[in-house]
Amino acid sequence: MCVDPQVKTWTPRELAKAPAERVLIAIDGRVHDCAGWLKRHPGGAALLETYAGRDASDVFAAFHGPEVYKTLKAFDVGCMADETIVEGGNGMGESMEVAFAKARRKETAAFRKLRDELWREGAFAPSAGAIAVTMTRLLVILALAMWFTLVNTESVMATRAAGAIFLGLFWQQSLLMAHDLCHRCVTRKTRVDKRLAYIFGTLIGGVGAGWWNKEHCEHHAVTQVIDGDPSAGAHPVLCPHTSMMDKLGPALRYLVKFQALYYVPVCVFVGRVNLHIISILKAPSKDKLTDLCLMGGYAAYNACLLQAVEPGARLMYFVLSNTVCGILHLVLNMNHYPMPMLSFDTAMDLGFFRFQCVTTLNIKTNGWTSWYYGGLENQIEHHLFPLMPRHYLPKITARVKKLCEEHTVPFTVAKGFFDANNKVMKTLNDATNNIDVVLSRKDSHGVIANVTFTHSEGTKGE
Repeated sequence: MCVDPQVKTWTPRELAKAPAERVLIAIDGRVHDCAGWLKRHPGGAALLETYAGRDASDVFAAFHGPEVYKTLKAFDVGCMADETIVEGGNGMGESMEVAFAKARRKETAAFRKLRDELWREGAFAPSAGAIAVTMTRLLVILALAMWFTLVNTESVMATRAAGAIFLGLFWQQSLLMAHDLCHRCVTRKTRVDKRLAYIFGTLIGGVGAGWWNKEHCEHHAVTQVIDGDPSAGAHPVLCPHTSMMDKLGPALRYLVKFQALYYVPVCVFVGRVNLHIISILKAPSKDKLTDLCLMGGYAAYNACLLQAVEPGARLMYFVLSNTVCGILHLVLNMNHYPMPMLSFDTAMDLGFFRFQCVTTLNIKTNGWTSWYYGGLENQIEHHLFPLMPRHYLPKITARVKKLCEEHTVPFTVAKGFFDANNKVMKTLNDATNNIDVVLSRKDSHGVIANVTFTHSEGTKGE
């Protein structure tokens, strides 16, 4: 309850109507003016501007440890008035709205209770043992890649092919390590994790860590939000939602009709090269020089490797290594592409807990395959608690599922890699079919009549 007469009390309506240039954001009942922090915010200015006029309590808690909250005092400009849920009503509509609001409050409180318990248990603490296992795995894969690449042999093509496969796997696992580092959940020391992210992401993996960090923060904050999530599709080539196709010209709209067919080749063969380029072009200005220099290092060591390979095997080595790493794009997409896309208002109405569960898909694995995904198989847990180290995510699955069951929140699990990608292609195909329905409902003014869209659904439970 806000009882301080010395500060302004804001209602949700007043906060939403505040001047955009003030960038007012509510966190745990306090209002903060973040305008002066826009250029310095590690997650980028767009994230703060997106949540301006909104309550960002849970998304803030997802990205920041308890130690950060003390810094909020410098931005404090008031407090939020208590929201009162009006009982009774003037009909079924209002009664349902009240019931919905009560349910959201109850499930949000339960989710926050679980989050607090996990912090007290040390679930977010780094593990030297887990780091050692990951690093040992990387070094073993690297050693195999170099041995098969450099050893003298009569079976040149087969041996160099093995070297290319292990090199691609080394890149893939290094990029998953960079993903952990960008989330600051390896050492939990921001500067250390950030610098290591440059090494594993840009120098070793060939994807600019500065760009990745900015885009990935936005992805977690507005997961599957239409016109908000930068990772939702690859417009205009891949459009998992009909809204992404509406403004395409006739030629592109015709091309996208085949997106379910060309999805895998584009991801595996083109996606990696695309990230080399856009991660530099779209890198934040403060990171561009660092990423550009380290990308030069990536190109240099790759040139040396190709020089070490026999001329007749070089093209095969280059294509195969990048193809193996390119499979990572299928892994990154399959956790979200099959899930619903929402408007930002709908996402906020659902609340952070339900919103993340609705838009995220887990992948069923076993002890032999889980290492390959680098924690992304537990994507729901990861999106709810992005600061949690990957080794701890499977340990909380049962508790998250129980919480979902208690509050009728979806917890969707694909049967495996191929099942998840089948759902992706079905989603792409459904979106293509829906655009024809949308265009047929447009009147002479371009207004679209109400249309019910089909959407592929995941498999609940394991």
